Amino acid sequence: MPFQKKLFSSFKNTGFTLVELIVVILIIGILSISIAPRFFTISSYEERRALDELLTALRHTQQMAMNRGGNIRLVLTANDFTAELTDGTQLRSPDGSRHSTCVTPICYKKSFEGVSASILPAGPIIYDGLGKPNTGFTILIGSKQIQIEAETGYAHQI
Repeated sequence: MPFQKKLFSSFKNTGFTLVELIVVILIIGILSISIAPRFFTISSYEERRALDELLTALRHTQQMAMNRGGNIRLVLTANDFTAELTDGTQLRSPDGSRHSTCVTPICYKKSFEGVSASILPAGPIIYDGLGKPNTGFTILIGSKQIQIEAETGYAHQI
């Protein structure tokens, strides 16, 4: 009998009480509410999406200019970009589709949602038959930058 008494009494004092568990869960919840938004902001995902889409469009536009002998441009505004031929012929976007609101000579158009963009120097990026742009460009998308090299047309994130 004394053995049974010791065995059962040793199990009573192990583990956490319900109050301790609730307090720990509340502390974790409060910390996650205050810290998580710093790591997972929507704007950083939107910036990255806009940057990736624009890099893809720049490389696609350059490739199409080399395939067709030049005269293809990409026009960037604060809210969107549009790739078009300078002679009015439509092209397809990198995914093979045309934008539903395309008018001549626009081939495809993408909008930036929640992100603004600017280009230095101002003006369209016109690629020749060798894939060279009319000049070197720096594009700002939120806090990120894209550099287009003047000699080669290579577009990359800085």
